[in-house]
Amino acid sequence: MLSSSSMQYVFNLFYFKSTRVIKITKSIIKKGTLIPSISQKQAKLNKVQTKVAFSAGIGPPQRILGPFNVETNLIYSKVLTNIGEAYNSHTGVFTAPVRGVYYIRFTGSEYGNTSNNIGVNLYKNGQNLLHLGENGSDGLAKHISSGVTLELEAGDVVYTRLPANYVLWGGSDFRTTFSGFLIFPM
Repeated sequence: MLSSSSMQYVFNLFYFKSTRVIKITKSIIKKGTLIPSISQKQAKLNKVQTKVAFSAGIGPPQRILGPFNVETNLIYSKVLTNIGEAYNSHTGVFTAPVRGVYYIRFTGSEYGNTSNNIGVNLYKNGQNLLHLGENGSDGLAKHISSGVTLELEAGDVVYTRLPANYVLWGGSDFRTTFSGFLIFPM
């Protein structure tokens, strides 16, 4: 058992230490900018990272793409918008920079009086999500358009491919496009 002087010593030591901690804490709060400034900078960084939008087209020269014997990656080299730099115009691939819900849209056309089939396949991480196509038996110009809402993880990739034996029009009028934007982060 501790003597009363030992107990008094322990109490005084504890009181001194806790009083010192309180004074330091009050001093930090009074100066007050360290913790809020870190939070504000993180919020600003998060806001910048969540600005994602792209739109690209198969631009000049004007030409018919396809038909090819195998499914072929579509590369939309004429970038109209690329906020967040998530679309790669050399590969035709969009890479989600943050986890969230995205809207992805694509259009295609075949210009002229031909009997070609037009179509686009949409892929996510190597998996074909959907096919959009139009039969060309009527000999008239054809146009296709579709959009999907996708939940993507950071690093997921989305791209389009031209199905085997299909065609699309590429030219300065940008009738064949690939676009997307972040609806909200998660």
